[in-house]
Amino acid sequence: MNVSPRFLRSGLLTACTLLAGSLLASSASAASQVPEPSPDPGVPSTSVSQPRVLLVGMDGLQLSELQQISAPNFDRLLVRAAYTGGVDGEASEQATYSGPGWSTILTGVWADKHHITANDSDLANPDFPSVFKRLRDARPEAKIASVMNWGTPNTSYFRNEVGGNDITLSGLSDSAVTSKGVELVNADYDFVFLHLDEADHVGHASCFGSAYDTALRGLDAQLGQLLDAVEQSSSDWLVLVTTDHGREPVTGCNHGNQTAQEKSIFIASNRTLNSEFGEVVNDISNNDFSGIYGRPAQTAITPTVLRYLGVEPQISWKLDGLPLVAGEGVRKLLPGGGSNDFSWFADASAPVAIYRNGSLLTQVDAMQRGFADSADARGIIDYVLVQNDTPVALHLTRVDIDAAVDWSLSRAYFFRNDGRYVRYNKTSDQADSGYPANTTNSSWPGLGDYAGLITAAFSKDSSRSYYFLSDGRYIRYNNSSDQADAGYPKAIDDSTWPGLGAYATSIRAALRWTSDKVFFFLADGTYVRYDLGDDKVDAGYPKPVNDSTWPGLGAYAQDITAAVKWSDSRAYIFLTNQRYIRYSISNDSADAGYPARINGGTWPGVMNP
Repeated sequence: MNVSPRFLRSGLLTACTLLAGSLLASSASAASQVPEPSPDPGVPSTSVSQPRVLLVGMDGLQLSELQQISAPNFDRLLVRAAYTGGVDGEASEQATYSGPGWSTILTGVWADKHHITANDSDLANPDFPSVFKRLRDARPEAKIASVMNWGTPNTSYFRNEVGGNDITLSGLSDSAVTSKGVELVNADYDFVFLHLDEADHVGHASCFGSAYDTALRGLDAQLGQLLDAVEQSSSDWLVLVTTDHGREPVTGCNHGNQTAQEKSIFIASNRTLNSEFGEVVNDISNNDFSGIYGRPAQTAITPTVLRYLGVEPQISWKLDGLPLVAGEGVRKLLPGGGSNDFSWFADASAPVAIYRNGSLLTQVDAMQRGFADSADARGIIDYVLVQNDTPVALHLTRVDIDAAVDWSLSRAYFFRNDGRYVRYNKTSDQADSGYPANTTNSSWPGLGDYAGLITAAFSKDSSRSYYFLSDGRYIRYNNSSDQADAGYPKAIDDSTWPGLGAYATSIRAALRWTSDKVFFFLADGTYVRYDLGDDKVDAGYPKPVNDSTWPGLGAYAQDITAAVKWSDSRAYIFLTNQRYIRYSISNDSADAGYPARINGGTWPGVMNP
């Protein structure tokens, strides 16, 4: 592969050269150094000129394709390979679509926090506001603009926040966006975000090839116009150029999945930044996708913009990215790492303060490079690690699904062990906007007082469902009137549920099966089969859950926490530690490849905070 001169700086090859997600820059050392950052990297000069930021977003631009053409204006920048899509298989995993990608760029957090999981998502989570709002709140006098071709972030995700901008424009052509950008640079705006979309349009229409290359050359020319304006300005402009996602391997026609090429993005800058930007770290706990997590993350953009403009990220913001300017905090913070809950990269001793859900938990030395929390730390946990007065966050979910209800052909409900529930759209295969929500007597009349006790559930039919409590009682719920029937809860005994009374406090999951059968999974790894028509437990039960009675479930007999019939041919069995098994009703066996993790890729929104 030929390497364009624009990827050479100070005689060193940048870390961005890649092919199908593989890094050329690799080393046996902990980090592959690319050009040495200045002593105070990325900080505006001490002159009277004002620091300003121009953020240029180029939708769907594949770095490896850009490397194949002549692009003289990218030669004027330092370019680094980076990654999007969160961490595969973890809470932060997100689809490599434009909606989640731009939302991550503009908030500094992954989709498990900002809640934009697809292009057609509605309003972003206001608990993690955009860079526009954070800058406006901190600097009321700042001049802020967002000018976009694909304007959905302006018109949908952040519509309640961009109203504070001085200029917000959507639906412009790339040439119009560029012209407006030059105008705003000349007008000394403090923060300008521009979105260019031609490369993505051509990629979807024509895939990789001559048309796509022509689109990239057009983007390079438009970048040149913007850089010319910046270089003629007397202000201290930081220019950042990035993209929202890569493209599928080989053809480049589409995107959305967790492949190395679709996760591969870039961050380019007109300034030498810190080592989080300038190094690819190889010594990390997760080396998936040829070590992609050793690169800068897409979440770095917003904290970089804010710090450069004099707004320091706060612990309470729980930003997932590190600023690429000035001193670094804890680098390459990732879930897992041996017996640790999370790990990080360090090559020198320094104090690291660890916060859990807003409270200081402990302080460790950076060279510890990992941390295991106590076993009783459960629920949605937000860790923030602070080093060099720089916070970086990691969201972990220690929540299990306690019960699930197949409400209708298009809707299901999941009850979690943190007292919250999720309404799930089976058609779009994602949680509805606004969830999870608290299980209260407003959201579930008659169930709210027992939210922490719900341990199993099933729908008998379209008009009635049952909820079983860990204290040996149950509630009958009227789906049509959306409320618990009067007189409940009642005791689970041999009068109300003949044959089930002896197991009233041992029920862990209920699975509505075909015909009139319901299976109850018990805490000791056994199960009973109940016949709704006969209204009693079938003879010969309980039986053990093993690979004879439930092929593929035997090893997880005591890990089952919930179950739901999804269709006449499929069911899902949920396990401890955010795992699940897809079970074929037709074949009466677990599908191959399970258990799998419950995360943003497999069950979008179910584990959201």
